[in-house]
Amino acid sequence: MPVYTMSCFKLPNKLCKEVTSIFANYWWGENDGRNKMHWCSWGRLAKEKKEGDLGFKDLQNFNKALLAKQVWRLISKPNLLVSKVLRAKYFNRDSIFKCKVPKCASWIWQSMMNVRDFVQNGTRKKIGNGKATNIWEDNWIPGNKDGKVTSARP
Repeated sequence: MPVYTMSCFKLPNKLCKEVTSIFANYWWGENDGRNKMHWCSWGRLAKEKKEGDLGFKDLQNFNKALLAKQVWRLISKPNLLVSKVLRAKYFNRDSIFKCKVPKCASWIWQSMMNVRDFVQNGTRKKIGNGKATNIWEDNWIPGNKDGKVTSARP
């Protein structure tokens, strides 16, 4: 699998389907001009191992997960060189969740911005001393649907 490429770039859906097709051909392709036996459906092969199946990955979701990991690294490790470079170029004044994506952005940045909503939905802000927290706008309440205050503003 092209894991390194998938962790840097969003692969086109067509390419993910072609790679999945190659996997399926390996299992169900032909051997000496005869089709191989289809012992079970592809959906069953793609179920998780803990459910007793083979655990093949859905490549589109796996691609999103790897890109989301890169977004999380930008947030959690701001002192890395790549974090400093991307912050200076794309989101110097805003949060990574609020910045605009310029039309001239690199393919890596566009790919990461494609999954930032997934990361935002799964994160909660750590309060600390509270100076950098906007209690009405930030996601900070654990266990709440969107992490925001549900009561009306005064």
